[in-house]
Formats: sequence, C-alpha cells, structure tokens
Amino acid sequence: MKSTTLLARHLVRRNLLSRARAAGLLARERLSPGRLRERQQTLLRASFDSARRKLPFYASQPEAPPGADLHGWLRDYYPVLSKPDLLARRAELYPAAGKRRPWWPLGKTSGTSGTPLEVFRSIPSVIWEEAFNMQAWAWAGFRDGQPQAVLRGDDVADVAQTAPPFWFWDRFGRQLFMSTRHLSAPNAAAMLDALKAANPAMLRAYPSSCVELARLADNSGYQLALPAVVTGSEPLYPVQRELIQRVFGCKIFDFYGMAERVAYAAQCEHGHYHINPEYSVVEILDDHNQPTDDFGYIVGTTLHNHVMPLLRYRISDRARWIPGPCPCGRSYPRIELSSGKVEDQLFDRDGAPVSASIITFAFKGLSHIRKSQVAQVGPGRWEVRLVPDAGYGDADGEALLANFGKYISNKLDVSLRIVDDIPLLASGKYKWVAQEWKGAAAAGPSLPVQR
Repeated sequence: MKSTTLLARHLVRRNLLSRARAAGLLARERLSPGRLRERQQTLLRASFDSARRKLPFYASQPEAPPGADLHGWLRDYYPVLSKPDLLARRAELYPAAGKRRPWWPLGKTSGTSGTPLEVFRSIPSVIWEEAFNMQAWAWAGFRDGQPQAVLRGDDVADVAQTAPPFWFWDRFGRQLFMSTRHLSAPNAAAMLDALKAANPAMLRAYPSSCVELARLADNSGYQLALPAVVTGSEPLYPVQRELIQRVFGCKIFDFYGMAERVAYAAQCEHGHYHINPEYSVVEILDDHNQPTDDFGYIVGTTLHNHVMPLLRYRISDRARWIPGPCPCGRSYPRIELSSGKVEDQLFDRDGAPVSASIITFAFKGLSHIRKSQVAQVGPGRWEVRLVPDAGYGDADGEALLANFGKYISNKLDVSLRIVDDIPLLASGKYKWVAQEWKGAAAAGPSLPVQR
C-alpha cells in the first residue's frame, strides 16, 4: 500500500466537498418524511434527464411535466431491470455504447451470483458515496479527524509475508489498514498490539474478518476494548455480532449496500436498518414487480450517478418495510433484511477462514466469465468452476488461478474446472462460495450460511 495512492484517494473522496455533503445529510436526516420526499423528487428528475440523454434505452421516454408525482412517473414509465439486462443489452443501458471514458470511475463486482458486472460511475457520485459513509460513521459515534482502523481486504502486505508488520498507517486519513490475509494465531498478538496502539475511535471491517479477529483475541485471552465496530459488504449473522460485541465490548453498526449503488441502509444506535432516501429511491417488489409489505426484492433507482443512472434496478436481496417511527428520531424508513448473500465459509490448509469478500478479488478485472463457483472440496483444496463466456481462453483461466495465490492466500491448492452450468438452489440462487468438504466443521467455528 502506497502513501501516494492513499493521498489521491483522499483528495478525490474524503475532501472538503464530501465533508460538507456529510454535514448536510446529518442536518437533514430528521426532516419530515414529506420534506425528504420533495428533495428526493428533485434528485429523481435529474436522474430521469440523465438517463434520457446518456442511455439509448431511455431516449424515447417522455419528460415528466412540471408538478408531476415523479415517484408515480417512475413506476408508470420505467420498467424493472436486473443484472441480466445490463449484461445482455450493454449498448442500450450503458453510456457511450458501453465504452468507458478514462475519467469515469469503474465499479466492478463478481457478485454473489458469480456473474461479473461493471458499472460506470461519475466522480460526483463517488464523492457522494463517501459522504453517505461519513454519515453512517457518525451514527456510530465517529467524528471527523479521529483515528480509525480498517480490516476490509485492502492489499496491505504480500500474502507470502511471514513477519510483521501486517498493517499500514495512512497518515493522510489517520487510518490503520490491517491485512485480512494474515489473520492467524501466530500473527494475532502483533496485529492486536498494533490495533491497540492506534487507539481507533472505530474499526471498519468485513463481518467474517472481524469475527476471526475477535475469535483469535478470545482464544488467547487478549483484552481489547473498542468504541465501535462498523461492518458491511457481507451479511452480519447474530452469532458473529454476539461474539464481536462480547470480545471487544462495543456496539456494532452494520451497513447494507452493493456494487451497483442502488440502495444504502445503515444501522442506528437502536439496531434498526434505515434506508437513506437521499441515496436512492427504493421499492420492495414481489415476484410480479408489484409493491408488497411482505418480503420482496429490493429495487433501487440511483440519484447521483449521472454517468450511468440505474432506474428500477432489481437485485436478488430481499427485505420488507418496518412500519412506524424509530426511537432514534430519524425520519428515514426502516427495513428488515432477509436472506442475503448465499455463502459458505471456506478455509485454507491451516484451517484459517477466508472471507468470501476477499475471494471476489481474484475475479475482479477478468472478462469472459459468465458464471463461477468456488468450492472447498478438501483441506486447503478449492475447485473453481467456470461457465465460460464468448472469448474465453486459457489465458483467462491462468490469470484467475494466479490471482488466488496473489490476492487470496498462498496456502491453497486451487484447481479449475469448466462446466456447462451451475445448479440453482431452491431459492433461485446458487452458491457462489460452496463448502463441500465434510471435514470443514472441524476446521473452524460453525457459522450459519444465511441471514
């Protein structure tokens, strides 16, 4: 990790503009629902205008007249789309015929479905994203300028490194970046000492990484109190929350989001997930794309990415609305998340758990892969199953296998198998990460695999 890279990141993201926007969000979060809806309508009209100008799919859509109910207009004139639509109709649903301009930041994900996807973003939307994060951190008690620690898969140290430091101090952002790839019993004391010395006001972490850190501290009797932990990017299971809170003596503030940036929910101090109405317009729809008060699919419309607006974009995650006000006093609507990412816990040959979010790093930047599945089939033995897309060649597979050793772990035996398809679960999803080794139960702590 280089200081120059972190400086550039802060200049683009965590700058005076993002700080000012975060302050505005905090000032407006207790406005009446009606006032927030008015602001949302203003932002929604700008997204409509951008979609008609930038995306051929929407070029013929009529412009909403002045005074129109834009939420109703969205439902009446814009169809529900999903990832397969973006993949199949790139020329229509991406700007510039799907060719990214160098100044457009790129969001990439392999997704829990195993199908790679990229989304073009605007620089203002990246700045807004940081502002929403700052708002969520403030809910956890964090104040701008305080030190924080990060355990979220950043490339801090080479996976083959065996001696400390397994961390990096970012002097620009006052952040201690810790390597998730080096979380193990032999390294635990040194990493926990570094975390304690940094005295962070907040630890930001993947749930699976944080629970492993807590497990290592608990097993060794290491005493470390943290003011707050902010988790995200993976489902946070109750057993994980209980262990982390017990070991580190603090509350966990989880947030929910996705690479497409069509919904953002953060937990308040009372543990409720609040959908942020300034981030996107969120609908919860049933199997027939009709509104439901029961569990349904999350459908979001972006409000700040005017390079590539996503309108009524449906993801596979499900949730339901929670009626009534929250004791925290904020006006943001509440949701209950249902079955999130379908993932199993995988382990390396030493029995150390490997975060599912870390595994996605091996796929980022690769093309010609339609579907994939990573399965553990033995102690330290993983099989990567690929459904190739047009243009796939041996070089793609070789690059993928090399990425596992470079970005994931050097304590794995990874093989590649080309398959015709990957079977679905009864839910309609399939396991992108699958634990198929019968001895896995003895390799690490038992965790549930669904939210």
